[in-house]
Amino acid sequence: MVRIEKTALIALFFCLATVILLSGCATTNVGAPSKAGNYGSRGERKLITPDGKKVDETVGTAEEYERLGDINLTKGDITTAFINYTKALQKEPERPSVLYKTGRLFLLKGMTNEARGEFEKIIKKDPKNALALEGMGRAYFLDNDNEKTNEYLKKAVALNERLWEAHNLLGIAYDRQRKFSLAIEHYKKAISIKPDAGAVYNNLGVSYYMNGEYDKAKDAFTSAIAKGEEGSRVYNNFALTLSKLGEYRMAHEAFNRAGSEATAENNMGYLYLLDGKNKEAALAFEKAIELSPAFYGKAHDNLRATKEALQE
Repeated sequence: MVRIEKTALIALFFCLATVILLSGCATTNVGAPSKAGNYGSRGERKLITPDGKKVDETVGTAEEYERLGDINLTKGDITTAFINYTKALQKEPERPSVLYKTGRLFLLKGMTNEARGEFEKIIKKDPKNALALEGMGRAYFLDNDNEKTNEYLKKAVALNERLWEAHNLLGIAYDRQRKFSLAIEHYKKAISIKPDAGAVYNNLGVSYYMNGEYDKAKDAFTSAIAKGEEGSRVYNNFALTLSKLGEYRMAHEAFNRAGSEATAENNMGYLYLLDGKNKEAALAFEKAIELSPAFYGKAHDNLRATKEALQE
C-alpha cells in the first residue's frame, strides 16, 4: 500500500454565523438599545462620542452609557463600547441589556468564563430569558461542551424559536455528535427565520455531505454562494461535494476560487487519488509543481506515490 500525504485543505468547514444582534434584545426582555439622539435635557456636563458629538458625562445615567456603548459598537470600537457598558453597570449593576451585551463582547474575545458570569446574572433574576440562555449555550459551544451547549440552546429556542443563531449552533453541535438529521432540522429552521444567512446554508451543506446526500449538499453550497457566502471554506466544501458527484471540472473551478491555481491542482490530485484515478492525479500533481515551487515538496511526494501506485 502506498501512503499518500494529505496536503492542502481537504476538510469540511462550518461557519458560526456569529453577529452581535443587539437590536434583537427586546424579544426576550433584555431590552434593545435606544436610538441615538438627544440624551438628556437636564443640563449635565458632556462626554464626546466617537463622531465628535457631546453627550452626558460621568453624571449620566446607565441608559446613556449604554447608548454610548451601542454607538461605539456600530463603529467597530469594541474597547470603548466595553468601557461604556462597564460605566453603565456601575450605575445600574443588574441592568440586563448591558449584562447581555457585555457577555457577548466577552464571547468575541473568547473569554467564555467571564461571559458565562454575565449571562448567569441575568438568568438568576430571569430564568426564562432566552437570549441569556442562548449566550450560555454559545459559551459552552466555544468550550466544545456539547452536552451543556445542547442543554442551554434547547431551552433558548423553546422559549423563543426565532433565535436563528441558536438553531445554527445547535446544528453544529449535533454535527459534532454525528446526529446529522437533527443538525439538518435546526439549519432548516435557522434558514426559515434568516433566509439570507449564507453561512447557515454552508453548514446545511456540510451536514448533507456528511450524511452522504451529495445532491442536496451541492444545492446548499450553491445557495450559500448565491447568498454572498463566498469565502474559501465554502468553495472548498463545494469542491469536495462536486468531486463526490464526479463533476471534476466544476470541482477544479471551485478550488480555484478558494485559493491559488497551484493549490487547486494539488487538491484535485489528491481527490483523483482517492477515487483511484491515478493518471489524472499524476497530471494534477505535476501541474501543481510546475505552477508553484512552494508546492514542490508536498506535491512531489504525492506524485512519487502516485507513480508507484501506477506501476503496481
